[in-house]
Amino acid sequence: MRKADLDNVIIPLNSTIGKAIDVINRNGVRGTFVCDDDRELLGIIMDSDIRRAVLKNFDLDASIKTIMKTSPFVISEDIPDDEKKRRFAESGKMLVPVVGDQGNVVDYISLREILTEYAPTGENTDQGVTPPQSVLIIGGAGYIGSVLSDKLIRMGYKVKVLDLLIYGKEPISYLTNGNFSFTRGDCRDQKTVESVLGGIDAVIHLAEIVGDPACQINESFTIDTNYAATQMIVESCVKRKIRRFIFASSCSVYGHSDEEVEEESGLNPVSLYARCKIESEKAIQSFDFNRFCPTIMRLATVHGKSFRQRFDLVVNLLVIKALAEKRIQIFGGEQWRPFISVQDVCYGFIKALQAPSKLVKNQIFNLGDSRENYQLKQIGDIIGEMIPQVKVETLSAQTDNRNYRVNFDKIRSILGFTVEHKLRDTVRDISTAYELEKRFRDYTESRFHNVLALKE
Repeated sequence: MRKADLDNVIIPLNSTIGKAIDVINRNGVRGTFVCDDDRELLGIIMDSDIRRAVLKNFDLDASIKTIMKTSPFVISEDIPDDEKKRRFAESGKMLVPVVGDQGNVVDYISLREILTEYAPTGENTDQGVTPPQSVLIIGGAGYIGSVLSDKLIRMGYKVKVLDLLIYGKEPISYLTNGNFSFTRGDCRDQKTVESVLGGIDAVIHLAEIVGDPACQINESFTIDTNYAATQMIVESCVKRKIRRFIFASSCSVYGHSDEEVEEESGLNPVSLYARCKIESEKAIQSFDFNRFCPTIMRLATVHGKSFRQRFDLVVNLLVIKALAEKRIQIFGGEQWRPFISVQDVCYGFIKALQAPSKLVKNQIFNLGDSRENYQLKQIGDIIGEMIPQVKVETLSAQTDNRNYRVNFDKIRSILGFTVEHKLRDTVRDISTAYELEKRFRDYTESRFHNVLALKE
């Protein structure tokens, strides 16, 4: 083991959270040790602790005492180097201090140095994950996941789903193909996550509390699910040397902008949901290890039919209300928003999954199509045109401050992605299901609405 340059990883107890952020950003080992003048270990702060504090709106001038862990796992300097590595591997940690007899920090072990030591040599030949390789979909029984699971199985992939089934198992109950397996479990539990990673070539992470109102029900639960679980899942993938990781982020990170936004544009979140997405993106991109290939997809606002149907999404809700109540209300109407069908979301994920790693490694893509940017009043006009008997009412009151028009040139030029299902197709599909197939007459039931389901 080497003697580390400890000045880069140690901060004094009187430091602020802002100071800890500066140190962690510089040292590249994802954490910092809190020590006294004699380098006696007092605590440890990891980047995940910082991001959780940011999400909880901690003052960056506050003391690190408010976030540091005071009883960290340590390794003694007296044991052989091979035993140090073994204990580090068993700990599941990203960063562990090596301490002397007096509890003073003399060295450290980080996941980055271990992975670098055993990094593969030669050219990276990862040309994508293709059938019959294995894909784990975390959240695979949800609105997007149930459709994606079906598509991947039909393409010949082996699909494993991890889902807590908050909204029930019905969306995937018909999947009896021999290439499909299911585990009911909580993505926040590390043992559960690690138990399903065996033999997996790619992980697609969809599990989250979706939507601003649902996230506000229990903010701590939201942060644990939408941020902390993501950090842990990525760590587990890196340790298990899983090649591909695709994360479902959201264009809501742009929040409010009067200009067209692209992947490099400034972020302006207006909700906890969007802030969790931003911190998750940062965490994912910090895992730039060896041949691990993470890809972040910022989804436009999703619409369309699914095996786990939702009617708390703006297009779906407006269409079903137009059909059932013959009247819809548009609040504000001037706000811009990009839209994409659930079918095309899955198509976009598959494009990224099958692309060579050199095209998608550590990349962020807006997932959508520039032709599908609409003002909310235009949505009302389209529905009014396609469902003539509906009365469309536009109100000046605006309940949602998000406003963003998104550029999707990057995903079109790099992955050749354009949408196949337009917003008009969803209006037609839901209309057919309601009027001809007599479906969704119970659209107000809680199973179609995330907030109502979570409150039960």
